[in-house]
Amino acid sequence: MSKHLLTYDYIITGFGCAGMSLVYHLLNSQLRDKKILIIDISDKKTNDRTWCYWAETPLDIHPKNSPLTFWKNIVISQGEKKLKKDLGKLNYYHIRSSDFYREILAKIKNFTNIHFIQDSVQTIESSPNNSVTVSTKNHGSFYAEMVFNSVPDSSTNLRHHKILKQVFLGWKVKTKKACFEVDTAIMMDFDQKKTSKTAFFYVLPFKENEALIEYTEFTTDQMDRSFMESKINHFIRNQLGQDRYEITFREEGSIPMTTYSLTEAPAFNIIPIGTLAGCSKPSTGFTFHNIQKHCQLIVNSLATAEGKALIWKRKWQYNFYDNILLNIAKKWPKKLPEVFINLFESNTGPDILRFLNEESSFLDDIKLLSRLQFSIFIKSLLHYEKH
Repeated sequence: MSKHLLTYDYIITGFGCAGMSLVYHLLNSQLRDKKILIIDISDKKTNDRTWCYWAETPLDIHPKNSPLTFWKNIVISQGEKKLKKDLGKLNYYHIRSSDFYREILAKIKNFTNIHFIQDSVQTIESSPNNSVTVSTKNHGSFYAEMVFNSVPDSSTNLRHHKILKQVFLGWKVKTKKACFEVDTAIMMDFDQKKTSKTAFFYVLPFKENEALIEYTEFTTDQMDRSFMESKINHFIRNQLGQDRYEITFREEGSIPMTTYSLTEAPAFNIIPIGTLAGCSKPSTGFTFHNIQKHCQLIVNSLATAEGKALIWKRKWQYNFYDNILLNIAKKWPKKLPEVFINLFESNTGPDILRFLNEESSFLDDIKLLSRLQFSIFIKSLLHYEKH
């Protein structure tokens, strides 16, 4: 492509979960004929991560041409204490990124108005004529009426340099012997040896001898990859009793745990999406379902020309709840497992997931929270800080 300015209706910078989700929702709307440019450094052909969400039925965007994987029960445990919750009408769904990428890319091929270039974004700048200029490393610059960005850059405004992160490393393993409950996902198996940080194992079983096992820490530090790998190896050998296993997939990541804005939208026509927009729930890291809600809001707003709901906004009470938990995680990390254990012990599986999905009513929240032990929450309120 020659290095000159080309004009589009929309440019999407970053083509991960958020970028692909936005394209999917645009193409399923009256905006499907808009001229769209997509820019990403990757060709999106590798299986580089997994996503999970809960719902009664699979979301429309869930990949259709791959096996449907879900669990009917979730577990949270610490030492000998194990709480298993039936999800009722809800299912806990799993998506492989490669399946997701493949189906969205196949959909795009049917639209000649969608263009994709594999390149890195250098700058995104609003122009005086109410357009946006996107400059790339190797393909020059492009104009658009609006840009949707999920790629952080050096100007990203992280308001707190010691932001808490959910750092995780995972292996998908095949063991020689059966050791997993195939209908049950382990959401949190807390590491009892950790007192300075909250840490836990997350286990998604696909077969009796196959599962994704992740080790997660809530931390302000960088990932210690060798340490986290040793924790997973110890878990497999000692807690699962498996001396021989094969690693078939690896993933790792770091999710910001903050109620602060990760970036400020520099102009009305440069819209952050995905984690950059705040779609990752601060207290849990779950992102996929929020991305779908945000993308649908964007498309609805663009289609009706209202100009509203382009920026992702959460209800005030959920920011408050999350800040209480983040305050505990930061100041009294060894108490956080007790909070989650208490939450699961005192409420039903569906009620917990609706609360975590921020789909509960204020009255539902009061009922759920009233069942919890108050001492650590009062302590967090007395020493309240925003995180």
